Amino acid sequence: MELSGKTALVTGASRGIGAAIVRRLAEAGAHVAVNYAGSRDAAEALVAKIESAGGKAFAVQADVGTLGGIRSMLDACDAVFGGAPNLDILVNNAGVGGEGDTGSLTKCSEELFDRMIAVNQKAPHFITQYCLPRLRDGGRIVNIGSLGGRSALPPFAAYAATKRALQSLTMSTAVVVGPRGITCNLVAPGAVDTEFNKTLAEKPGWAEATSKLTPMKRLGVPQDIAGAVMMLCRDEAQWVTGQIVEASGGLFL
Repeated sequence: MELSGKTALVTGASRGIGAAIVRRLAEAGAHVAVNYAGSRDAAEALVAKIESAGGKAFAVQADVGTLGGIRSMLDACDAVFGGAPNLDILVNNAGVGGEGDTGSLTKCSEELFDRMIAVNQKAPHFITQYCLPRLRDGGRIVNIGSLGGRSALPPFAAYAATKRALQSLTMSTAVVVGPRGITCNLVAPGAVDTEFNKTLAEKPGWAEATSKLTPMKRLGVPQDIAGAVMMLCRDEAQWVTGQIVEASGGLFL
């Protein structure tokens, strides 16, 4: 229970990687706010499971792609956590991608492009900005990026560009919050077996071919990413900041 007494906010947390992060933080004793946009049933089921195991969590509905949604989410957290400073861990996990190659350079629509910018880039910026007075000294900020932030992925060009921007935001944030003993790092997943990658997973042979590109010869699972996040939230990681931590199983090595 190394995070006992600490609070955490995880965005986009009802399913997949976000849900795994919530479970890991709650298992370690943190009181976790579970943000979701539309998957209410999944979020509430996750909270119920955590509470049945003796943990503490609550669901918060908000579209973090809008400033109004961000404000309402943080107001809800304040109502539970109390007055600022009231937050120890912020995980910016919410993300939007395209179906198939709809986010490619040649096919991406303005609507999808703007939505990716809003959720993947604008949201972490303003959530972090609004959380600065809420974060306690010695806190943790973890952004969830993508291996696409450093690799050429033409079918996902728009998505990858937002994750590249998130890397820059991570480094700038680390400089801003460093004097308060707060760290800011980015975890960059590789190929993870989640609903987010459903379109890819449905392609014949994709999973097998991708697995062969990793030294461990398998796809990642959400728990792999949650483990990397937990590593950065521990006291032992207080000297690790401004870093891009690839949790990819060595994909593309």
